[in-house]
Parts: sequence; structure tokens; C-alpha cells
Amino acid sequence: MERSIRDTNVCVIGGAGFIGSHLVNYLVNERNCRVLVLDNLITGQKRFVHPKAEFVWFDITGSEEQLRKLLEFHEIEYIFNYAAEPYIPVSFERPLHVFNINAFAALKVMNAAHEKKGGVKGILQVSSAEIYGNTDGKISEEAKVEPHSTYGASKAAIDSIVQVGWKERKTPAIAMRQFNCVGERETHPYIIPEIIEQIGRYEEQGSQEKPFVVKLGNNSFRDFQYAGDAARMAVELLEKGNFGEVYNMGSEEGVQMYDLAQMIGKLMGVAVEVKEDPERVRPWEIWHLQSDNTKLYKTISGRPEVPLEEALARTIHSYKENGNKWDF
Repeated sequence: MERSIRDTNVCVIGGAGFIGSHLVNYLVNERNCRVLVLDNLITGQKRFVHPKAEFVWFDITGSEEQLRKLLEFHEIEYIFNYAAEPYIPVSFERPLHVFNINAFAALKVMNAAHEKKGGVKGILQVSSAEIYGNTDGKISEEAKVEPHSTYGASKAAIDSIVQVGWKERKTPAIAMRQFNCVGERETHPYIIPEIIEQIGRYEEQGSQEKPFVVKLGNNSFRDFQYAGDAARMAVELLEKGNFGEVYNMGSEEGVQMYDLAQMIGKLMGVAVEVKEDPERVRPWEIWHLQSDNTKLYKTISGRPEVPLEEALARTIHSYKENGNKWDF
């Protein structure tokens, strides 16, 4: 059954973060929604929050009862849960911390929404492509679930909760397996911010040495989608998707990391040579992550609009506008 997220009361958990802030902007500017942003600001920035959205500091690892009361007070109809500990290297050192946020706390969100007086019309729980194992091509939702990190395992767990929650008690949730994103307001030291920062430091030095050596870890293949496109398409997915289902969300395109560094270097006007840094190599890598959006495209009409090169250019511009630094 199709729903409409227009002129409604929406809660975006993690709405001060990277993709969450893009989502809030879209909901306010394009859907005329009344948006409640909940964020603990550990990685998010309050200045990223749209001025017309209402911000409340909240940590989803805390009181489920308090969350339920907030949802009731603001008469929330739809929830997007983008709150997570998404930086995979953290899960190597702090697995319980990562699992607590991404699985246990996400279950608290679903419980609070289910127990809210009058319920909610829909929940979008953001999952990750990191639940999949290695493949040679595009990955469909039928692919083997084989996480290579506690982060991936935590997302696989909440995926299962979304599926069984609909079967057991009709909690109206959808799990969206997001592939990598790129765009303004990055909040973690992912691969693209790392490459831009390395080249940016070289630019600041004013050195004429060519080419500049960028040091990276594994030369894996990743699917990158512009964050604004991902947010827009996520809204349509919650309107048209089936509850209790999982959907991939990506660009269906991608690039190897060393080629990505060359692309960013070209955009920044710097010739780049890439060398492997053993300290950056992941102990157990997923070598190819590329989305198959067949199921998604049977459900929504929206498609990615911003190509990777333009998304990278916007990201570089935001980095320079921010004084050649990131907010993490």
C-alpha cells in the first residue's frame, strides 16, 4: 500500500549527520514536512540541521521510554533511523560498542515506535552493504549474507529484526541496505575524505613535486552514490516499499580505490600516484561491493541523478569551503 510522506510529522534519528542532514533538507524543502531531528552529536554537527527542523539532543542507547514519549509528543508519523556507528575500523577494537548502537539501540527505536500511542505509519531502518560477502559483480538481496566485521554483523542483525518484527507483530519497518555514499558534510574519515585530505595537505605545501604519492590500503571496488540522491530515493522507498522487506540502495556503478584517487587528483589539479600502505590494509576485506537495484527499481521511480565525478567535485568544494578540514 502506497503512503505519502508530504506535509507529515517525521523524525530523523541521526539527522545532524552526513546522509541524515541531506535527508532532513529534502524533507523540509521538497516535502514540506515538520521534521524532528534526534542526534547525540558525537559525530553529527548541530549546524548541519536545517533551520526549520526542530532539534532535540538524544542518544538511542538511552531510555526507550523517553524516546516513545518524544514520538508521542511530536505526533510522529514516520521515522528514518540513520543513527549508527558506521566507521568499520572502530568495530575491530570496540565490537560491543558497535553492536550496541547498530543492533540493540536500533531495536529500541523499533520498540518505541511500535509502543507509541497510535503507532507510526512507517519506519526506515538504514542497513548496509557491508552485510554481504565477496562477489564478482552486482549484488542482489538474494546474495549470501557474510559480514566481514562486527559492523556488518550488527547491520545483519537489525535487518533480521525488521523482517521478523513485521511477521511477529506488524511493526511497519523496511530495511534499506545502503551502499557507499559521497557528498557534502562528511562526518567520518572514510576513503574519499582521506584521499581529499592527503591531496589537500600537498596543495597547502605548495610543492611542485609530481606526481604526489597517495597512500591507501586495499584496492577494493566500491559503489558510490551521491548522498542527496540516496536521501531522496529513501523517502520514496518508505512510501512505496513493502514492510518487512530489505532493499539495496546504491548507484549500481563503482570504482576501484586506486582509480578513485586518480579521479580526485584530477579534479583537484594534482597528478597522483598510489602506493599501498600496509598499516591501512584491512585484515579481512570485501573486495567488490556493487549494488543490484532491480528490486528497488521495481518499487520506486526515482533514480540517481548526480554522477560520481560531480558528487566528488561537490565534496571537494565543501572541504575547501570549510577551511580545508573535515568535521571529525
